Amino acid sequence: MAVAIPMGMAFDLLHEHSYVLANHEYQLGENFLVAMPKQIFGMFRELNFPNFSVLGEFKAWKWIFLFFVIGSLESLLSAKAVESLDPYRRKTNLNRDLLSVGIGNLASAFVGGLPMISEIVRSRANIDNGAKTRYSNFWHGIFLLACVALLPNFLHLIPLSALAAMLVYTGFRLAHPREFIDVYKIGREQLLIFVVTIIGVLATDLLIGVLIGIGLKMVLHLANGVPLSSIFKPYLEVEQLDDKHCLIRAHKSAIFSNWIPFRRQIEDVGLVQRQNVTVDLSNTRMVDHSTIEKLLEMELLFASEGLELKITGLENLRPLAGHSKSARVAGGIRMRRLTILAAVELAEAIDSICSQHEIASYFSEDCRGKRQGGPAATIAVGDTIPYKRIEIVATNRVCDSVIAGVRAATAATDPITVYTEPIEVMFRPVEVH
Repeated sequence: MAVAIPMGMAFDLLHEHSYVLANHEYQLGENFLVAMPKQIFGMFRELNFPNFSVLGEFKAWKWIFLFFVIGSLESLLSAKAVESLDPYRRKTNLNRDLLSVGIGNLASAFVGGLPMISEIVRSRANIDNGAKTRYSNFWHGIFLLACVALLPNFLHLIPLSALAAMLVYTGFRLAHPREFIDVYKIGREQLLIFVVTIIGVLATDLLIGVLIGIGLKMVLHLANGVPLSSIFKPYLEVEQLDDKHCLIRAHKSAIFSNWIPFRRQIEDVGLVQRQNVTVDLSNTRMVDHSTIEKLLEMELLFASEGLELKITGLENLRPLAGHSKSARVAGGIRMRRLTILAAVELAEAIDSICSQHEIASYFSEDCRGKRQGGPAATIAVGDTIPYKRIEIVATNRVCDSVIAGVRAATAATDPITVYTEPIEVMFRPVEVH
């Protein structure tokens, strides 16, 4: 603005005139400046009261519905986006947000004003400048009102291009290239949904673009095995374990479109009835990224209330990416099996190394036999010796760490052999008595 306002004054945008550039004539004038009242408190002369007679026309209700849907949706999306930007990770009361937007739009419409929404750009500006409470938005509005009332002639000098540049800059920060990288780490399908939604919004409008993104996500979920019957309805089984602990088993799917009734069940059992809750997801066909993220947020909410929310069963599902919040689907999980044959006296050290890692399966037994001496050696049949056989199933990273630990803890002359092979694991819950 410090550059654009002097340039606008130098080009005399306050008066209509033209200039020629590359043999083409361009018209300049006040239409390239921010429209403002002509005098102090001139905004009160710009008031226009409603004409209720147009409510008898279909097109009036069409625009009322569009403003209602788009305004509400954009406000909710902005509120959720601000939650992710908030350094304190506080939660928005969405009901109160929609109520305030509705009251504000009603009041604005009665004096000829434009519809208002919860604006992500101003919220981001407030956060970047150290705002910590909702009073930042309140004072933001007060300052805007005071400037329009007291400084209309100065605000009229602002070129629209300056506002456009600020919006583009803020928008770029909200959709920075690293955001695409972060989304890709969660899963390739998330990046596809992200990009398609952005293209849809830019090519059409916010409402249609978001609907395109939702539609694509539904199609991908169905392709990943989500039953059609559980798209909007969660199948939950509630079991009371004791007076203070309840188990909720989810079946079929736990995805964004059936999350609201799922969340209500968890809140009713846990936060309302004051119980610790375990959510078992092992019998689902798919748990998507949105649900995993919301469950992790609810863990923190329960902890703040002095309760415990425990999420189990995700380890029985195959992640679509290496991120902790990536979607999970039923099916085999790619892992490695590590078999260690070692002298009995080395078993305790190897067990200690294995216990430091997250291992999907562990098995240990005492054996007798002979160990092959090397790749070119042969085993001679004769007297057997006791040894320990340890078998673990884990991810590639964990297996590599275990091998490195065993190599560091043993000498080159120690009798030990390690075998490793890639496998695909399918888990099923087993009751142990």
